[in-house]
Amino acid sequence: MLKQFRNQKRLLSVFLWLVIAAFIGTIFLVWGVGSRNQSSNNYALKVNEYKVSYEEYQNSYQNTVDTLRQLFGNQSKQMPSNEEIQKQDITELKNKYLLLGQANKLNIPVSDTEVMNELTNISSFLQNGQFSPERYTNILRANGLTPAAFEQSLKEDIKISKLRNMIRNSTRVTPSEIKKEYTYRNTEAKIRYIPFSPSSFKDNVNIKDEDLRAYFVENKENYRIPEEIKLKYIEFNPRDFDFKTNITQQEMESYYFQNKSEFSQPEKVRASHILIRVKDFDNETEVKNARNKIENILAQLKKGKDFSEMAKKYSEDASAQNGGDLGYFKKGEMIKEFENTAFSLETGKISGIVKTPFGFHIIKVTDHRKAKELTFQEAKDSIAEKLKKRNKEQYFNDKVFNIYSKILKASNISAYQSKNENITVHTTKYFNTYENVYPLEGKPDVKRQLFNLPEAEVSNVIDIGDKKYVFEVADRKDSYVPEFSKIEEKVRQDYIQEQSIQKARNYAEKLLKENKNIESISDSVNKNYTTTPFFKRAESIPGIGINSKLTDNIFAAEMGSTLDKPYTVNSRVYLVELADIKTPDFPAEKDHPDIRNFIANIKSEAALNSYISKLESKAEIWVAPSLRDYIGN
Repeated sequence: MLKQFRNQKRLLSVFLWLVIAAFIGTIFLVWGVGSRNQSSNNYALKVNEYKVSYEEYQNSYQNTVDTLRQLFGNQSKQMPSNEEIQKQDITELKNKYLLLGQANKLNIPVSDTEVMNELTNISSFLQNGQFSPERYTNILRANGLTPAAFEQSLKEDIKISKLRNMIRNSTRVTPSEIKKEYTYRNTEAKIRYIPFSPSSFKDNVNIKDEDLRAYFVENKENYRIPEEIKLKYIEFNPRDFDFKTNITQQEMESYYFQNKSEFSQPEKVRASHILIRVKDFDNETEVKNARNKIENILAQLKKGKDFSEMAKKYSEDASAQNGGDLGYFKKGEMIKEFENTAFSLETGKISGIVKTPFGFHIIKVTDHRKAKELTFQEAKDSIAEKLKKRNKEQYFNDKVFNIYSKILKASNISAYQSKNENITVHTTKYFNTYENVYPLEGKPDVKRQLFNLPEAEVSNVIDIGDKKYVFEVADRKDSYVPEFSKIEEKVRQDYIQEQSIQKARNYAEKLLKENKNIESISDSVNKNYTTTPFFKRAESIPGIGINSKLTDNIFAAEMGSTLDKPYTVNSRVYLVELADIKTPDFPAEKDHPDIRNFIANIKSEAALNSYISKLESKAEIWVAPSLRDYIGN
């Protein structure tokens, strides 16, 4: 079972982080498009009552491609294929609306406070680390969205996240699973191997012109030169704009009285906790075991054990990795039983056992801040700085947009420059989407917008860091595959390398058929074999490198047996024999939280997939004919 979970985890891992990256990077581009009310039949996907537009699908697909390109960089050949990406994106969209429909049926609540907390932490809407209402509305307006529509989409996403978490938290990890995973991780192998260098076979490669051309035709996409563009741009740096302002006493007082809530600091505590979960309080055995465990932990704390270390070792909450620290919270943000105890404790004190619907807690308060309302005199300096900053930002924005309107009136940057010689216009080199070029480093979404910009047209004003930019595509070079004659030498080298590896493999396979083990192969070719030290599955194979298939087959082999085929790792060919294997003793007295969390994550993901499969089996799903090839098992 664990092997099945582990393999499933490997398959999901790449796309799981991509979903997160997409959420953070282009949240305002793809949210809120799925709708129950689209009157047109021109949509990509329909999941029960929800219709997913082509725009939402295409945005999701393009964002995934851009993120993958940033991840793989020059190793673009290792990227999933377009078909795999499209299939995964359609699956993710389908799952999103299956879960949204179910969350609505279950009436999962989402408060306005939760929406605002999420909204004010979205990086796209932050300016100098603070949520900017002006930036928020400008970004939404630029993408054809209203705050009401966006906040509804955000609410739905939180609702889906809550349902996902409910499903994931329904699993448990058994002691036998922990033991199997511990054994899997800590079993060690020692191998003997003989390497064969393809360079020794290069002289035997017969190169025919027709074979070389056929190789080029078969692999021509490997030689494709991607589309390139060259940009003109104007950079606006706020430090280049001379701004002086005097903030009057009246302005500060007006701000203070209009924003009184900003200067009211509610009572807050900072607390850490240790949680032993109870999934079913009607299960007497489960409750008894959890109670015994939390009582044992409390006894150790009373004897002087460090709270943070005990939380890391025993707590069954995500905060365990931080020593149980929950940060500061005010009244109303925690469940009542927990909150009552936390606010009643003195700083540094540890509670008794606190029962909540989640299980049994031990709480330690590490700081307590009393409620306070700042007077005008106490807040005066911070108000002055805030107003200066706000006025400076407004002045900067006004100046930039004044110049931007003149650029638009002139038609583009080039035309504006011809009439304004004092303006500094920068020009990039030609670059493709895989490359980083100033000022677009780490901005795949901006780069995508610019690659879609028609030549000689002007972009919107784009914020990058604390600066603003206006771009124009100065020139474009289409993607193309060079003529064979232009890259013949590169093709020849690749062909020789591939053929040399194949000849090395053929030679190694011949030796395997003629000999019983590595020692006899070594004698027959008068070539020494290497014996490695012991290594674990997660480690690089000493002297060879990383190859997951080879590692799996080493640990699956019988001791003393030679693997039944040669393996190619980093362009070298190897024959391998399992010399020895050691299985560890399992320390049952330890809790192994890292292994427990690992298995819990995999099982929770499997539980989520199973839940979605059940929803899908009862759902009405329609996929546009042009996308149906990407749906399947």
